Amino acid sequence: MTSGLAAAIEGEQAAVYAYGLAGPHLDETQRGLALGALAAHRLRVLALRELTPDGMEPGAPAGYDVPPVEGPEQARLLLAQVESRLCATYADLAAETSGADRTEAVLSARECAVRSVAWGAPPQAFPGR
Repeated sequence: MTSGLAAAIEGEQAAVYAYGLAGPHLDETQRGLALGALAAHRLRVLALRELTPDGMEPGAPAGYDVPPVEGPEQARLLLAQVESRLCATYADLAAETSGADRTEAVLSARECAVRSVAWGAPPQAFPGR
């Protein structure tokens, strides 16, 4: 398994965790958007797992180092950061793949970039860490 694939799986698992933390602090409209993003990240974890050799999938860490989420502003900031990081992770994965896998990584990066801006991150010409 490539390091980019492992990082993408780990990033997707972190996104699922972050959406679970942030969701209760969002208003009803934002919670609907968060639920859609959460579903997308869960599906992406499953799709990425299909690409790993048997027994090679990275496990989720015991915990994540995230700041406390105590309100809607902090929740949106967390989600913007997670999506921005995941966008960069997918850009790295695209750089080390080709063909359909590369196309999928680029599309995933684009989805994360759009969600990061929706949560308040500034738009970027190229993803940063």
